[in-house]
Formats: sequence, C-alpha cells, structure tokens
Amino acid sequence: MLEVAAQEMAEHGYQALTHRRVAERAGVSLSSTTYHFTSLDDLRTSALELLVDQVEAELRQFAREIADCAGRPEDIAAGFAVQLRDHSALQAEMVLYYAGLYDPKLRPLARRWAQGMTEVLSDYTSPAAARAVAIYMDGVILHSLLTEQPVDEAELHTAIAALMSAPPEKTE
Repeated sequence: MLEVAAQEMAEHGYQALTHRRVAERAGVSLSSTTYHFTSLDDLRTSALELLVDQVEAELRQFAREIADCAGRPEDIAAGFAVQLRDHSALQAEMVLYYAGLYDPKLRPLARRWAQGMTEVLSDYTSPAAARAVAIYMDGVILHSLLTEQPVDEAELHTAIAALMSAPPEKTE
C-alpha cells in the first residue's frame, strides 16, 4: 500500500493523496487503508518516508558513480543527465520538496537529498562549491519537470565544472 501511496503522490501531488485513491489503486478496501493508516497525515508521512528511502538509495548509487570517476565534472554531468531521464524519480523528489515547503515537520525529509549530495561532492570540491552544485541540480530537476525535457549534458557539464571550480569563499 505504501508503494501505491508514494506513486500516487509522485504522479498527482502531495495534497491529492487520499485513502480512497490509494485503496482503489491498490485494489483493497477503503477500510484496509484506514485500518493501517488512521489519518491521512500518517499515510502521507509513511509514503514520504518511502520516497526518501528511494531517493537516498539513488543518492548512494550516484555517490558510488562519482567516486568511480574521481569526481570529474564531465562524469558527474553524464550521470546526472541519466538521472534526469527518470521522470518518476524526479517527481518523487519534487513531492518531497513540496511537502517540506508546506509542512515544517517534513522539512528534514525534504532536505536529505541536497544535504547528501553536498556531502558527496565535498570530497571533490569545497563545501561551498558542493552546496552550489547541489542547489543547481535541484533547479535543473524542477526545470526538467516543468519543461518536460532534460537539460543537455554539455550544458550540465559547463555549469557543474564552473561551480566546482569556483574560488573558495572569502572569510573576513
């Protein structure tokens, strides 16, 4: 049932989730969904936690790929370009952000991907540059979803290389 709820949220949005829609899609009775998840908030939170687990698994895989290429911007861009083709994964990430935006209790879940990407990239560039790349990637995901077209790999490479080679922040 949680997989169905997570997929329902990714496809139709955080606010569109209902016990009834999950029951219909899962082919179970409405009472079954309300038995396991007494409130809609319980169902949403559990489904969001499942989405976070999926996003974190994708992040771990991407981290291995980044380590394998020693953090070269062109290889990071190539891996990210592949991720941008997975529309349902991108939608899942946006559902997490949306949920965190409107529910402060869910913000820690929504921040996990960007924080994880920053940590991974910090092994290959400054922490500030790593954070800038993670923020850029978030924007690219949103742009790709809105335009229904992934950003060109060469453009990704140009931006990621520029951000990763940015001079370190000055401290005063």
